[in-house]
Amino acid sequence: MGVNALTYGADDIDLTVLDFFDTAIAEIEETYVAAAPAKRNLGHIMRRQTPTPNNIVDSHAHVVPSWYQALYPDIGGNPVPDWTMDAQLSFMAGQGIQRSIIAFSTPGPNVYAGNKALTVALARILNEQAAAYCRAYPGKFSFYAQVPLPWTTEAIREARYAINELGAVGIWLQSNIQGKYLGHTDFKPFFQTVNSWPGRQILYIHPALPVMKVGNTIIEANPTPYITGKIEFYFETARTLMDLTLTETIHNFTNIHYVIPHVGGAFPSTIDRILKSYPAIYDSSLQIYSTRFWWDSAGPTFAHQVAGLLGYGIPKTQLLYGTDFPYAPLAPQAGSLAAVKNSPLFTAAEKTAIFRTNAQALFGNKINCEYHSRRLIP
Repeated sequence: MGVNALTYGADDIDLTVLDFFDTAIAEIEETYVAAAPAKRNLGHIMRRQTPTPNNIVDSHAHVVPSWYQALYPDIGGNPVPDWTMDAQLSFMAGQGIQRSIIAFSTPGPNVYAGNKALTVALARILNEQAAAYCRAYPGKFSFYAQVPLPWTTEAIREARYAINELGAVGIWLQSNIQGKYLGHTDFKPFFQTVNSWPGRQILYIHPALPVMKVGNTIIEANPTPYITGKIEFYFETARTLMDLTLTETIHNFTNIHYVIPHVGGAFPSTIDRILKSYPAIYDSSLQIYSTRFWWDSAGPTFAHQVAGLLGYGIPKTQLLYGTDFPYAPLAPQAGSLAAVKNSPLFTAAEKTAIFRTNAQALFGNKINCEYHSRRLIP
């Protein structure tokens, strides 16, 4: 399917409010133009590199088209990395990755804090771009939808469009939206609606910059002298997961499954310390963490960190493989992959499951990557 089939401006969204609109559309068009030669040229790479296994599902990968990098060039004190599709495909071939589930990273569409029109338009362009990658390289990619929270009506509309019309396999949410964590009552209509849709619904929870509102200004709220992206992201995961737990959002909306990056960041170390003070939901929370939470390996998490998660009795069937490429650069990727392959905590069959079959169990036929109007949700 070519670029002419994309429905820019559907749902009466004014995409021209984005001053980079023409640049973004041109790059989406270029995705299709470049696809065929890129796929032809990759064959020699695939033949030269024969990693084992070679059918991995990467549940945590990012894309950074040049127009988005220009829009948001720094994240958490780190420069947003350069990225090309050729580099992505080469990385996948070298790592033995057959399919990557892609998403734009933090802040997703939340570049324009407080500006509804721009956030709504940006979410649509991000989804069209991600869908273009999946259409142009069938069988290689699936994607998580972006939604323009905190505006719940528009977020629901965008999620419905991305899933029904573009084939999104889940919805990407960042840990806080303008300082409000995901259990906040403002977001209840969104969770309630997503929960009502038929079939398993999947939310991918990604850490964001910690922020707070001072007057009418949103400021970064890193209490340390260290780069936010190096440390605070892992605590952001802990904050929002505990918020979702204590507000009983995860208990009340039982049709929603959650993909949690970095095997939970700092969250596992907080579970007993906090939830033992809430005994009424302690057992039920652990049950949810063991059945509807899926924990990806992105980063150097399998050297020691994963053992802390397993200490809670989390089944190994809930573990997924993730790379965080390109935000986690190429250099440490081999070590992270080797840590899974060589871990004494898992049998060969369990490692196979982490690399592939656990993701298949989570996503099912969602990752068949068929892009037509499927009307999966009303």
